[in-house]
Amino acid sequence: MMQEFMELLKQKMKEQGGPKKDSEMEAKKNAMKELSDMLGEDITEDIKGMKKVTVASDSEEGLKEGLEKAEDVIESKMEPESEDDMEEEEDSEEESKDDVQSKIAELEKQLEDLKSKRK
Repeated sequence: MMQEFMELLKQKMKEQGGPKKDSEMEAKKNAMKELSDMLGEDITEDIKGMKKVTVASDSEEGLKEGLEKAEDVIESKMEPESEDDMEEEEDSEEESKDDVQSKIAELEKQLEDLKSKRK
């Protein structure tokens, strides 16, 4: 996230006509680091996964076409999975449950062994 912020700062500097003073840049960098630390890794991971859509055109018709294209992309990603995909997912979940149950049984056995050794 810090790298993305630094890239945004560089872009902003170009727009404003030059680099900021080192003290200003360091202050912004420190503020961003503190903010990132406060947000925690969970939120910053969510931010990194965000998608962006930009629609630009010199006419209203072009904007409408761009928006329709963006809606099509979103709709295609939201389509339900095929039955084969769903069956594979169910099989995978069943295997995961079996793995967890076998691991639990193994740990319970180890616990019993430890208890019997303590006595």
